[in-house]
Amino acid sequence: MGLFRQAAAGSGKSPFFYRDAGTLELRSGGGCISLFGTPFLLAGLFIMQIPLGLIPVQDRPEGPLVSALIVLFGSVFAAVGAALVFGRYGIVLDRGRGRIVRWWGLLVPMKREEHMLDSVRQVEMDFSRGDSDSADTWPVKLAGEGLAKPVTVAQPVEFPEARQIAEELARFLHKPLVDSSTGERMTRDAEHLDESWRDRARRTQEAAAPMPPQPPGMRSRIERTGEGWVFHIPGPPLGARHAIPALIPVVFAAAVAWFFLPALLTLPMPDVLRYFFLGFIGLFFIAGPVVSALLNVLRLKNQFERVTVTKAFLRVEALKQGKRSTVEIPIDELEDLVAPTAKSLMDSVEVPGMKKVPLGDTGTPRMPDGRPVPRLLLAVMKMAGSRGITARSDRVVIEFAAGLDEAETAYLFALTRKTIAE
Repeated sequence: MGLFRQAAAGSGKSPFFYRDAGTLELRSGGGCISLFGTPFLLAGLFIMQIPLGLIPVQDRPEGPLVSALIVLFGSVFAAVGAALVFGRYGIVLDRGRGRIVRWWGLLVPMKREEHMLDSVRQVEMDFSRGDSDSADTWPVKLAGEGLAKPVTVAQPVEFPEARQIAEELARFLHKPLVDSSTGERMTRDAEHLDESWRDRARRTQEAAAPMPPQPPGMRSRIERTGEGWVFHIPGPPLGARHAIPALIPVVFAAAVAWFFLPALLTLPMPDVLRYFFLGFIGLFFIAGPVVSALLNVLRLKNQFERVTVTKAFLRVEALKQGKRSTVEIPIDELEDLVAPTAKSLMDSVEVPGMKKVPLGDTGTPRMPDGRPVPRLLLAVMKMAGSRGITARSDRVVIEFAAGLDEAETAYLFALTRKTIAE
């Protein structure tokens, strides 16, 4: 039977192929990735042919060692390009045979591994922060006691795509979806994947949770409106940790002025040329860094978030890094509302080789193995403040109140929860 696409419920075009009602397949490779890899492949092939004399070039390299190094260098480029151009990956979930099949290859499957479908107990979705060389990803995996390690299905770089893949897998397998991407572990069963947070809170009695007392010394200003609340959240208070990054450009500018300007004044050159170099160094190496540092401090001082919570919508208007933004989620589309605490973050940490010890709430923050969290780490976490509040629909992510004291965040979260759920 030919492959055909089937749309996931409540979303757009499905990333999966359905061979039939009981066989689901996800493929990756080709398309834009092939286009990206083509220059690497062509450059590698070109470099490899230079020592062979197939491409005429001036100053052709001589000697077997130099030629071998050039061929090796070109083969690395060609191998990377070939993997991107011809590389393919796929995973097949077959309910009829009770198998999970993952395969890799160049245009066609060349390597495969199989797992028993009955070993899967849940679909997991997490968040992996990237670095300067890689993007943030939302890995989606299949996990269970019968699997030596979770089976990675996909690692999208966009939250909506990861959410769609995770929900469609949970719906196809009739397994719960365990989402840890917010920093707090949330479990949704397959029958309530598209349930709004308000409906879930009413069904599970989460809306009946008591309101915590308003903490003293709150930095936020709370305004009551006829339809709900408005939270005015200022930017972080300026302290030493904000002053140090601002001082680095100033110190650099002072060093340039101290070492280079006296030498430039004593060099024999026409006055016009001397003034040109003085202006160039003063503008780009002294005034530029100092102005940039002052602007960064000013941006931090002017940061703010204005959060409007009503029974109809949740809206966040913010000014950060000099940029204004407004994001809104209708309450009927709101599916996740969490405020990760230090305890929940520690509970979600998984250290390879460290066995988790469930001790419950002992009143003391603890590591996964039960040991108390080191005081230095607790001090750093307190200095950084809370992770804030995260609200998500299938298409939009809103984050606010990050950096506030955990007690203040908990109070704002309780007001938000109560307003939406009533």
